[in-house]
Amino acid sequence: MSSRITHDQKEAALEARRQKGTMVAAAEAAGVSVRTLNNEMRRSAVFKKRMQEAAQEGHTNVADIGKQYLIDVVTGKIEKTDRNRVTAATILLNAYEPGFRGTTQVQGRIDHDVRVITAVPRPNYQIIEPEKKLLDDPDKKVLKPGKRTKKVIVDEQGNYIGTKVETVEDVIEGEIIKESE
Repeated sequence: MSSRITHDQKEAALEARRQKGTMVAAAEAAGVSVRTLNNEMRRSAVFKKRMQEAAQEGHTNVADIGKQYLIDVVTGKIEKTDRNRVTAATILLNAYEPGFRGTTQVQGRIDHDVRVITAVPRPNYQIIEPEKKLLDDPDKKVLKPGKRTKKVIVDEQGNYIGTKVETVEDVIEGEIIKESE
């Protein structure tokens, strides 16, 4: 294990962590390695608590710097900007600014396998075929592929209900066969 650090080194590390929010900045300011700081935090609960509080303050400071940068870009104080810096400022605000992006709530989760039982049957409409016309010259007039056919739908008394365009629409009904915890 490395030797203990002095009170002045601890204070320098705390101040750097309050300003920049990182252990690397704190270690550089104290003149020690990050490992030495971590070892000192394991030895001293008071120092660990103060470092955690300094980290929170550092995150707030970094978020404020990012927010001010974005405000300067929006208001025109910074005319020419780098998109990478704008993205980085936005990411830091998402990470450190509470509520910057809005809250996301997960209500619940359903995870299971489904076995298909049946397809839902369609209503049994009486379908009237339209009158078929023969083409004058089948060689010259050819129907285009993919052309849809329409069918007239009537009720039991023969009253017009609507026109159906031939399409495929399947509705599937199922049951849960295996649920995950």
